[in-house]
Amino acid sequence: MAVRVQKLLCAAAVSAGVFAVSEARADVSLFSSKAITLNAALDIGGDAFYFPNANFGTGSYEPHKSGYYTRTRNVALGELYGQPMLSGTWKTPWGFSVFGLVSAIGSTTLGDGDAESVSQTSGTPRQVNLEDATLGVKIPLAEKKRLIIQGGRQKFQIDDGFLMGKGAYSSGERGAWWYAPRFAFSGPGVLKYEGKSIRSDIFMLENNSNNRQTYGNDKPETKFVGFDVTLFRSKPGGDGGSIYGDRAAYVTLTYFYVRHADKGAAYDYSNRADRQGMSVTALSWGGSPFVMKSHPFTKNITFYGNFVSEQNSHAGNGYKGVSAYAVYVEPGYTFARLPWRPHVFYRYTRFSGGRDPHSRTKHNYDTFFLYDGARYTYGGYWPGEIVGNNMSPLSNMEVHQFDITGVPPVHLLKKDDELKLGLHFYDLAYLYPTGAGLPVGTKRHMSDEVNVSAEYALDANTSGAIAAGVAFSGPAGRALAKAGVPDGQDMPPVHGASGVLELYFYKHF
Repeated sequence: MAVRVQKLLCAAAVSAGVFAVSEARADVSLFSSKAITLNAALDIGGDAFYFPNANFGTGSYEPHKSGYYTRTRNVALGELYGQPMLSGTWKTPWGFSVFGLVSAIGSTTLGDGDAESVSQTSGTPRQVNLEDATLGVKIPLAEKKRLIIQGGRQKFQIDDGFLMGKGAYSSGERGAWWYAPRFAFSGPGVLKYEGKSIRSDIFMLENNSNNRQTYGNDKPETKFVGFDVTLFRSKPGGDGGSIYGDRAAYVTLTYFYVRHADKGAAYDYSNRADRQGMSVTALSWGGSPFVMKSHPFTKNITFYGNFVSEQNSHAGNGYKGVSAYAVYVEPGYTFARLPWRPHVFYRYTRFSGGRDPHSRTKHNYDTFFLYDGARYTYGGYWPGEIVGNNMSPLSNMEVHQFDITGVPPVHLLKKDDELKLGLHFYDLAYLYPTGAGLPVGTKRHMSDEVNVSAEYALDANTSGAIAAGVAFSGPAGRALAKAGVPDGQDMPPVHGASGVLELYFYKHF
């Protein structure tokens, strides 16, 4: 759940869809003629983690098939993945293009497995799965406008991915849960309109959930239909109609309806039991919306945000209804004239929750297909590399986040490589500890966490990162750590701090 280096590099391709991937990222030409091109590519990535005093000292428990657990206090793990890709384009004589992409992902987790209270990836899991399998048509329209029809298994993201971006997860037998290389949804597909200042999608998709492979930790199988409409202003020379990162400013309206979802009892906890029949509406915005020529500094002001409403009068597993929401607002500023061009932002995020865990109206927010956040490598929507990765529920909580990043004017290996340094602070608290099942009287504060990061990009195809951090527990954080200890296990001592050291690498061939 950490924000991965690979994800930032792929953000533009994910935003643009598989067509952009097939055009921009397939580097090895297998066949090329005037009308037909066939390309191959390969992505590889990996990470390594060390979590001293994991979960404030309670550690991480490896479940065994015979029913017992093995506890690890200081957790060490590594992950690897590879994704071969084959793509092609046919420029037909009728003025439109046909394109396709097929890919697979193989991944594994090594060492102790992830550092959640009960590890989802212990025991060296490994698996190979189909990722992309899509076929589409691109129809050019007047004045650089286009219509794209795309069917099958495909990546699909709305804006920065706060609501929509991840169609598959990598826990359990799949491995590589932290790196999270899987994205694709299954069809039928998406109809896209990409214009000069307006774009829109009409989509009918489903996630690629599989609880047999993920040991019951996956999200419900969910089929949904909806649309989004975006008004935007492109950056100079950019194409905001297809690439999220090229939008200087935007506002997006999104709606989708869950036409079918698994309502089995396996999902009757936190936020997973009620998707079928749910209506989800979101208004999101971002970029530099306040630019005034008479005041040049305004182009350095950024303001992002999102409001999501979830309503359902046909909820399952004993609920009579759902009324939930999430909101974040994120003002920021880039000091363009200072050395390192530091960018500073504050983000307030609130995920709704209920006071009474036994209420028949559920207020806990469902993150649906949350993606880490394409704008940043570190500093995404998971609140910290320690508590955000291992413990926080992303429901019934609020987050105060402060970030500063800068790019020093140094080049390590070539004249156009880039090093970005970051400092990230998170203050986490429950809205209602009783709604999370914690003892009555538990105070709201969960944790304070500080992370430092260094990200290095040799070029668009090669990158790496290193980060470290420490989290200090609050009353709710210590209670949450205790609640994560499996039944029947002795309660370990709970401490005031946990740490992390992590490394990532990514390479595209």
